[in-house]
Amino acid sequence: MADKYSDGMMQGPAGKVSLAVMSEQIKDVALENGACSAGISTIESLTGGPPSTNLEYIMEGARAAVTFAVPFDQDHVRNFLAKRDRHGHQSDQNITNTMAGGIAGQVASYLEQFGAKSAAVMANAVYRHDEDSRYIQQLPDLSHRYLAARCGLGWFGFSGNVLTPEHGPNVVFATAVTEAPLLADEPLAEEDNYCDDCNACNASCPSGFFRYGKHDKLTVTMGGHEFSYANRRDYARCTYVCAGYNGLNPNGRWSTWSPGRFPIPRDDKEMKTAYRQAIPAFQRRRSPPGTVNKNPMVFGYYGRDLATTCGNCSLVCHPDREERDRRIASLRQGGVVVQHDDGRLEAMSPDEARALLSKLAELAGPAPEMWRVEERNIQEPDGQARLRILVPFENPIGVLVYYHGGGWVLGSIDEYDTVARKIAERTSCAVVLVEYRLAPEHRYPTAVDDSYAALEWVGQHIMDIAGRKVP
Repeated sequence: MADKYSDGMMQGPAGKVSLAVMSEQIKDVALENGACSAGISTIESLTGGPPSTNLEYIMEGARAAVTFAVPFDQDHVRNFLAKRDRHGHQSDQNITNTMAGGIAGQVASYLEQFGAKSAAVMANAVYRHDEDSRYIQQLPDLSHRYLAARCGLGWFGFSGNVLTPEHGPNVVFATAVTEAPLLADEPLAEEDNYCDDCNACNASCPSGFFRYGKHDKLTVTMGGHEFSYANRRDYARCTYVCAGYNGLNPNGRWSTWSPGRFPIPRDDKEMKTAYRQAIPAFQRRRSPPGTVNKNPMVFGYYGRDLATTCGNCSLVCHPDREERDRRIASLRQGGVVVQHDDGRLEAMSPDEARALLSKLAELAGPAPEMWRVEERNIQEPDGQARLRILVPFENPIGVLVYYHGGGWVLGSIDEYDTVARKIAERTSCAVVLVEYRLAPEHRYPTAVDDSYAALEWVGQHIMDIAGRKVP
């Protein structure tokens, strides 16, 4: 079959134009409709790339792709990072993604009217679902960031986010693919890449998603050009924080916009278990008021919408180093987020959050009397953890170890004393409250180590606690 573009021209109801002219014109279409930059990649320029750069996955016979960037509002980004306002950035994020999808549609339509079969590719939340890919893996139908780097919209930063010269990674990418063999653009010169491995992206991520990136790099080749960035850990780790199951930095001094404090495992292999434990309780949590992200996967799996609480690794990054430093400082100084009974989110210092939790403890009501109450200290190499043993009567039927809530930052055994006494009374079990040491005064994993040491101690002293061998 003859190639209808063999003469270097494309023709449709709108007229006839050369591929060279259209290659420039179509980028202008994206720019005039709201994009800040645009570029073209082709099947040749993407040769050797990952599966997510295969244009024919989107459309059989696709030969080129027009990728473009739409920037976020930087004032909303700053207020989001400083935890002054979540809704402004959430609304801007929704609008920017919608705008990017609309521009992709405009670009595809424009090309179609010059006789080239074309298809718009949405900016986000569209994933592969076929014999090689499971939907839950969140593998994109087409990787806009790979295409963006290859066609000269930006460089890969340490995190693997694409850094545009003007806005850094604070953009949304989208693409239109076409059968027209448009002319490819070249990547930006790597020596101009502003990424200086400052690790602001890594420091802003509570999940440790890029933790080993300094020593473990991923390199991809597209059209004879190599691109490298930090080899990321399991994507479930990133999603765990971005979905809001835990937003607390390990140092305990600041959090994302999420009040969730479900533990983040050290080992990626334990992420599945972490999800299974966190999801039921997370589902009972009241949704925060205001704008949300209408993600079909989230709604399909959980029957609810998701509020944007993170994205820090992109948002803290900026081409200007002083601005970047200000952003990471504002994130750290913004405190931790707590959720009130009415669903409102509020940022406060760790001490203020502790005071709030202490007041909530008063709602537990009067504490039942115990047959015996005993205090013990467990000595460890770098300090000690305190235990409170509550025995409801002389022969309890078992021993429970109770770790109070607070995400390793908040809470104390005094605040949970009434709750633990009621558990002891209603279960007929002795309850051992553990006063693990809290962050930020004691860095992670001190609280975890204290908790495990307490469990070992209880296992060795069952007879002393219950007077007999019990579960």
